[in-house]
Amino acid sequence: MLAIRGGGPAGVVFAIPRTGAITIGRSPKSDIFLDDVTVSRNHSTIERGPDGVTLHDLGSLNGTYVNRRRIREYEVLQHGDELQIGKFRLVFLDQ
Repeated sequence: MLAIRGGGPAGVVFAIPRTGAITIGRSPKSDIFLDDVTVSRNHSTIERGPDGVTLHDLGSLNGTYVNRRRIREYEVLQHGDELQIGKFRLVFLDQ
């Protein structure tokens, strides 16, 4: 799951399904809607696959960060990783 740590309502939690991808962005159609101009409409996706849970940047203007490092294409997430998408900081909690 992902929990908002800063930039939005702290403590809000989003589940990551066992199959398929979820979308993150400023578009109201996103699975995780982050309403801020620093977030691209279609910013990133998270997917659970054979390698674990991966975060993919979709060519966003402001970038997607894991533990303060900008990712290029994708990053395999580990429990406790901090994601930054625009002004939002989220923590990945693997259960």
